[in-house]
Amino acid sequence: MDKLTIILIAAACGCALSMYAQADASNVTHNDAGIDAPGYPPINNTVGNATAGSVANGTSAALAIPPEVAAANNGFALDFYRQVSDHGGNIFFSPTSIYTAFSMVYEAAGNDTAAQMQKAFGFEPDESLRHNHTAALASSLNRPDPNATLTLANSLWLADWFEPYDSYLNVIGDVYAADLASVNFTDPETVDAINAWAAEKTQDKIPQVIGPSDVHKQTSSVLMNAIYFKGSWKYQFEPEYTSEMDFWTGSENVTAHYMTTQDNFEYAVHDGAQLLRLPYEGDRLSMLVVLPLEKDGLDDMLGNVTAGQVNIWAGEMRQREVIVYMPKFEVRTHYELVPPLRYMGVTDLFGPLTSDLSGMVELEPPQTLWVDKALHDAYVKVNEEGTEAAAVTIITTVNESIPPPPEVFMADHPFLFLIQDDESGTILFVGRVSDPSCVKYDGAGEACTEEYTGQ
Repeated sequence: MDKLTIILIAAACGCALSMYAQADASNVTHNDAGIDAPGYPPINNTVGNATAGSVANGTSAALAIPPEVAAANNGFALDFYRQVSDHGGNIFFSPTSIYTAFSMVYEAAGNDTAAQMQKAFGFEPDESLRHNHTAALASSLNRPDPNATLTLANSLWLADWFEPYDSYLNVIGDVYAADLASVNFTDPETVDAINAWAAEKTQDKIPQVIGPSDVHKQTSSVLMNAIYFKGSWKYQFEPEYTSEMDFWTGSENVTAHYMTTQDNFEYAVHDGAQLLRLPYEGDRLSMLVVLPLEKDGLDDMLGNVTAGQVNIWAGEMRQREVIVYMPKFEVRTHYELVPPLRYMGVTDLFGPLTSDLSGMVELEPPQTLWVDKALHDAYVKVNEEGTEAAAVTIITTVNESIPPPPEVFMADHPFLFLIQDDESGTILFVGRVSDPSCVKYDGAGEACTEEYTGQ
């Protein structure tokens, strides 16, 4: 069998949620008590107690993901995939998780920092529209579903000395329905609480996202998104038909366990690939499998694929009887997000002298606020029953005083110099250098002589 790329599709809206089988995460309820961080009080949460996305007209069950959000998310998904596809091995991430976490950062960004993020992620620059779109995304993903579990959760952890604007906390609380907590990042219990939140929201699939070295006394905040999905195949694979066969990795054949079924599926051959949609129970969600006709053709095929082309693929598919041979797999991944995002044009956000997060907190020079870490962990398991997937994105900000860069004194043109008695300020010598080329540094020969005759 050939190399596989798997895209999980939110079939109801055509929103591609991730490459190599994607995830989504936890129940998002906005808790008035904030996060249970042992030993530290929650923020006095006056920003509401909405379920994620409820600010968007209050009809969450009927809301679909806005097409603008789907287009931005999917465009980012493919761009990010290209950035991380250079290394070998399996790839799995949730663009929806990364997109949502950085959207919370974007709420505070200004000037060039905001412009770079908008270009890379496709964020809606109009605040009102963006907030409605964000709320609709969360409402759509978190709506009750008797057939599958699909949930999204956000949280904001603030250093107990860090005091963001109320306006920023209101947005993060109401629009993003984030759990909020005030903590001491030097206390090991805070790291335990953050990891416990991630584990809870991903059904223990991602039990640890940070260690003690990832936060420190200058850490001002931690922004998190978790996304979780579990669904059963509409047409399940019978375990007794699972058998071992070869899988071509690109350099060698390895043994994989192949699930087998035969049924009517949406199928097409287009752009040099076989396309197969595997629906989950309820017909709300599905997995789109893209199998290149050429065994080593995946990278070339995906090199220039756009979100629009993925939509074209969907439009080409028709019901056909198909015999499916699909390998079982279980994958864990970890990504440091700063390097690929820098390549995607997000640079100012990660520099203490360039970041503009002035919408989060009031800063007095030489204070500065920037993102020093951005991490993403993901998990997926595909077997005869269905798919379970999860991802967590964590972003840490640092607030500290940064000394200004050194001034540069380049004496490369005529200058005046004085030799003084510093106790009294008396000028003992005065000089001007108009041409230093005649100076004999090694003492050999004679220094050039200047004569002033008064004429």
